[in-house]
Amino acid sequence: MKQRIKYILFALILLMMVLPIIQQQFNYPKVKDLKGSFSKPVKPKFDVDNIFGGTFQDSLNTYTEHHIGYRADLVRLYNQIRYTFFDTMTAQGVIMGKEGYMFEMNYIKALYGLDFVGLEKVKNDVDQTIFVNQWLKKNNKHLLVVLAPGKADFFSEFVPDGYKPDSVGYRNSEVYYNEFRKNGIPVIDGNNLFRNVRDTSTYALFPKCGIHWSYYGLGVVFDSVIKSMEYLRGIDFVDFGIKQITVSEKLRSPDRDLWEGINIFSKPDDYVMPYPEFYFKKAINEAMPSVIVVADSYYWQWYGSGYATSAFGKHDFWYYNKQIIPGDGGQPIERHNVDLLMRVMDADFILLLQTDANMPRYSFGFIKDLYDAIQSAQDFDEVALAEIQATINRISKSPSYMELIIEKASRRNISAEEMLRIDATWIYNQKKTKEH
Repeated sequence: MKQRIKYILFALILLMMVLPIIQQQFNYPKVKDLKGSFSKPVKPKFDVDNIFGGTFQDSLNTYTEHHIGYRADLVRLYNQIRYTFFDTMTAQGVIMGKEGYMFEMNYIKALYGLDFVGLEKVKNDVDQTIFVNQWLKKNNKHLLVVLAPGKADFFSEFVPDGYKPDSVGYRNSEVYYNEFRKNGIPVIDGNNLFRNVRDTSTYALFPKCGIHWSYYGLGVVFDSVIKSMEYLRGIDFVDFGIKQITVSEKLRSPDRDLWEGINIFSKPDDYVMPYPEFYFKKAINEAMPSVIVVADSYYWQWYGSGYATSAFGKHDFWYYNKQIIPGDGGQPIERHNVDLLMRVMDADFILLLQTDANMPRYSFGFIKDLYDAIQSAQDFDEVALAEIQATINRISKSPSYMELIIEKASRRNISAEEMLRIDATWIYNQKKTKEH
C-alpha cells in the first residue's frame, strides 16, 4: 500500500512538471490572459555580447518565468490566496473599500487633499490658462475645462476609515475650479454635478468595481459639455439626448476594470449597470465644430463608442498630451512631432478633461506648452515671419529637399505642410542661436 502511494505521488509530481510544458508548447488548454497593464519580456538574442556581458542568462530566466505553461492561472491562484486569506491585493494602488466598493489610491488622495500641489503652482497654472484663454478668444476659438468626477469623492462613505486623515486641507479640484470661475475661465465641475443628481438619479453614475464613470454618468457630463460649447459659440449645433436605456447584469468595459485588474478567480459582487443609447441630431447647416480634446482615460468611453464623431466635426484625442489619436481612425501620432500652434489654429474648441486624481498634472502640460508656443510666436516679428516663409518657399522648390520632408512627415504621421513649417522654423531658430 505504501509503495502504491509513493508511485501515485511520484506520478502526480511528474504530471505537475510535464503539464505546464505541454500547455506552453501547444497552448492547450487555452488559458485566459491576465488583465492590466504590464510588459511581457522578449526572448533574448543569443549572441556573444549578451553572453559575455552577463545579461543573457538573467533575461532568459525572466522570459522563461513569464512564459511557463498555466502562468496566468498560477498568478490568479497566488492573488486569490492573498485576497481570501490575507485581505490584500497585488494590483498597484487598488484599494478595497467598505461593502466591496473598489477605489484607486490617487482618488482617495484627491478626496482628502493629500496631493495638493500648493497655491503657488495653482496660481502659475491659472495665470497661464488666463493668457491662453484670452489668446484663443482673440483668434475666435474657445477653451473649456472639464473637471471630471472622482469615484472616491462620489462614494466617500465607502472609503476605508484608515485612509482618512485627521484634517482635510485644500483640494486641487476645488481650488482650481474656484480660481477658474473667479477669472472667467469656462469650467465644468463634474464632482458637484454628480453630487447634485446623486439622490435623484435612477441609474448608477459609477460602477462598484470600476474606477471610471458609467456610460450614463458620462452622458450627464457631456450634456453639460455640449451646452457649454453651444453657449460659448453662440449657436446650437447638435441636439443630444437619450433614446433608451438598457440595464444589464452583463457589464461592459470598463465598468469592472479594477476587479479585472486584481486577476483572481472569484466573481465580483457588483450591481447592474445602465447602458444608454444616445441620439445626436445636427442642428446647423454649417460644419460642426472641430475639437482638440486633451484628456485622460475618462474620455475613452466617449471617444471609443463613437459619440465624439456624432457630436463634433473634426476631432482629435490628445491622450495625456503624449499621443494624438485622430478621430478619423488614422494612426496615432506622437504629440512632440506636431506643430502645436498649427494644430490649435485648425480647431474651434480646446477641451481639457481630467479627473481630480490627475489634477497634480494639470492639463498634462498642454497649457504650459501652448503658453510657451504663443510666447515664442509673439517673439517673431514681421521680418522673422518673412524669413521663415522664404525658407518654406525655397525648400518647396527643391525636389530633393521635399523628398526628405515627405519622408520625415511620413515617419511622424503628419502632413508634409506641417513638417515643412516645423523644419523652416527650426532653421530660423538655429540661425538666430548661432548669431547670439
